[in-house]
Amino acid sequence: MENKIILNHAELLSQLAQLKIDREIQETALKYTFVEFIATINVVSFFKSANKTSSIQSNDLLKNGLSMVLNTITGLVLGKNRSVKGYLSTLFVERITTMLIDNDLINTISKIASLFSHKKESK
Repeated sequence: MENKIILNHAELLSQLAQLKIDREIQETALKYTFVEFIATINVVSFFKSANKTSSIQSNDLLKNGLSMVLNTITGLVLGKNRSVKGYLSTLFVERITTMLIDNDLINTISKIASLFSHKKESK
């Protein structure tokens, strides 16, 4: 869109009228484009494939979120940005936690919890 110099009220009104016409044309073209887009998408097959992969995607999302939270916490606690030693220790802990999360974290936690509960029961 180019800038036009408007010198009087009549030119302003004609420019406004032209802009309204342009807007209506663009809105109509957008409506037709959207209708064509919706017609080309097979919505039923999209939801069928989403149901099959939703559990896999939710597990991946959970693992990624948990990994990001643990990495942030270890970075803050160990001082990732304060020193070389802090950076290296944070990197080491992040690698270990990521490995634990990727290798069936729930079973690992349940085994650790059973060790603690077994010690309490034996006392």
